[in-house]
Amino acid sequence: MRLLFTLLIMTLAIMTKPVQAQAPKEGTPEFECLKVWSTGSEYWKNKEYANAIPFFKQAMECDKQLRPEKEKRIFTSVYEKLADCYVKLKFTDSAVAVFKFGYAETKDAQLIYKIGEMYHKQVLQFDSAAVYYRQYYNLSGSVEELKRIAGMLVEAAKYKDALVVYDEYLEKNPKDQEIWVYVLDAFKSFYIKYFGKEQWLKQCQKYTAALPEAPKDFYIAELLDEKLKQGLYDEVIQLAKVILEKDPKSKITWVKLAKAYDAKQQHKDALDAMLKAYALDDKDADLICDIAQVYLDLNQYARTWEWAVKAKGLKKFGRPDYLIGEAISDGIKNCSGNVLDMPAKEAYLVAAKYYDMASAFPDVEKNAKARSSFCRQNGPTKSDCFLGSLGKLKSASCYNWMPDQDYISPCK
Repeated sequence: MRLLFTLLIMTLAIMTKPVQAQAPKEGTPEFECLKVWSTGSEYWKNKEYANAIPFFKQAMECDKQLRPEKEKRIFTSVYEKLADCYVKLKFTDSAVAVFKFGYAETKDAQLIYKIGEMYHKQVLQFDSAAVYYRQYYNLSGSVEELKRIAGMLVEAAKYKDALVVYDEYLEKNPKDQEIWVYVLDAFKSFYIKYFGKEQWLKQCQKYTAALPEAPKDFYIAELLDEKLKQGLYDEVIQLAKVILEKDPKSKITWVKLAKAYDAKQQHKDALDAMLKAYALDDKDADLICDIAQVYLDLNQYARTWEWAVKAKGLKKFGRPDYLIGEAISDGIKNCSGNVLDMPAKEAYLVAAKYYDMASAFPDVEKNAKARSSFCRQNGPTKSDCFLGSLGKLKSASCYNWMPDQDYISPCK
């Protein structure tokens, strides 16, 4: 047994200080110091942490006495092992004190990092981990550490502080697309909450400048919407074209481009852009209604009706029926002008029917009810019924584009 112990001491001596020519002789201070260290290490390995602590402390002391010059000391892992004992025994403050003492003795920044790691992985105090990871960053200058600091602040639910650190990181490493998307997309609501939408958009534009080839769909809608709200239609068109050159499959960009064209009364260009968006997603009922609206702007009422029916088959909402009502109302003006003839009166009742159906949905309820009331006011009267004037709509060629010409007669 004694022989095995001696061999262990010799092995430790060789592993701990490779430059040493031979193991120390038994009975010498060097040998006794190694014996203390090996005993503490055995207790630590066997998870007898309370027993290991006094031996590690003795090892620190004898190593210091034998080697006054700090750079010559051999038990370089003693601080980490001793601190680990305290952590396992839930004496966190003592562990921190050991790491700090170790740093003061060795100037090894990794010991400060170990404090952060301890709070991070063992104690689970993420805000404290962020503090020590920051100290380690200040010592090491490793930019990647900023991501770790921000991650700890996220874990601690300190989102504003985390975003500040992420911004700091992106200033130093603007080519990290993953972090840009994480901050500006996944944390979009927090960013806008703490710093405002304008600042968020500025950061989005920095992202675009730093990574011009990267996908940008997570902010295109907001960026172009802001310009649409300001009436900057030419800017929207210019920016959208730049984006589409790089990403022709950006559906949202095609939609915003169409809205800018439509606002400038360039309805054919708007329709072309809308159809490009539709080619990328033919199940978007709102987009299909937008296409129906552009056809309405172009006075193509049959096409408005056709696309509104498509949208109606995909989603239960009021806008499709409202657009059909609008197509009929506009068609009446086109056919009859200011003359309220009988076909026009009957067509108004058909429009009222669709407005009534649309009014059952909150998205258009108020406007649909008002439009329905207007149509009925302009529909056939009791006098028209008495005179037998109804029944002219179906024979009026100007309205033959309407696939549905049925209405509830006021004569009943």
